[in-house]
Amino acid sequence: MINLFEKFKGFIIDLDGVIYLDKKIIPHSKKFIKYLIKAEKKYIFLTNDSTLSPDEYSKILSEQGIPCNLDQIMTPITNLLEMIKNKKIQNKDIMVFSSTKLKNYLKSLDINIIEDNNKFKKIKTIIVSGNLEFNYDDLMYASLCVQNGAKLLATSTDNTYPRKIGNVPATGSIIAAIQKTHPVSAINLGKPSKSIFNLAKKKLNIKRQDILTVGDNLNTDILGSNLSKLKSCLVLTGKTNLATAKKSKIKSDYILNNLKI
Repeated sequence: MINLFEKFKGFIIDLDGVIYLDKKIIPHSKKFIKYLIKAEKKYIFLTNDSTLSPDEYSKILSEQGIPCNLDQIMTPITNLLEMIKNKKIQNKDIMVFSSTKLKNYLKSLDINIIEDNNKFKKIKTIIVSGNLEFNYDDLMYASLCVQNGAKLLATSTDNTYPRKIGNVPATGSIIAAIQKTHPVSAINLGKPSKSIFNLAKKKLNIKRQDILTVGDNLNTDILGSNLSKLKSCLVLTGKTNLATAKKSKIKSDYILNNLKI
């Protein structure tokens, strides 16, 4: 597979289902990253999973032998910060439905978070991120917020994400439940939005034709890459199998069983 990777100078790489599953390294992914480093290729990790901060992701990868600095991690929160910077979203009257870790990380970034659920009528924006702590009260107050005019921001619209036991519910499933209570459009901060791929391209600082997206999800990694007119490679180590890939209208430029070099 070296011949394929030699064609490109920069790589946008997914984490879940590509580099690891349940935070355990998938065979061949470590050697793939080592090849990129040796060949002096640029790479960033772009994940829709916002449960951890970029610093935590960098630490997890580095501890498992995959070199990664803080600047090489991108999550939907990267997109959120860019939107606030460009005043597309006001840093005011925000309610967050996420893991405690993500909420604390957002607070550390001086995001103006309101934690009193009873103030749902004054909320301008809600941020929803799938997490194991999510409960009925979260669903109820998120729904009440949007019913009273709040914008709905989703860290992703993935309905599922891959684990060893199978594909399990993700942020998109929660968003769907909110939308069942009130018809509202969700602003997707993660893949496949063009905005996050544009940020990734900007970070790599490489011509579009020299970038390859490597992912396991047709609806996020591959679709987002296609929308941004980037070449894409689907790997079959995570969410998507070959039969699904063949049936799908979303097509990648390349399909690999794994990242074996």
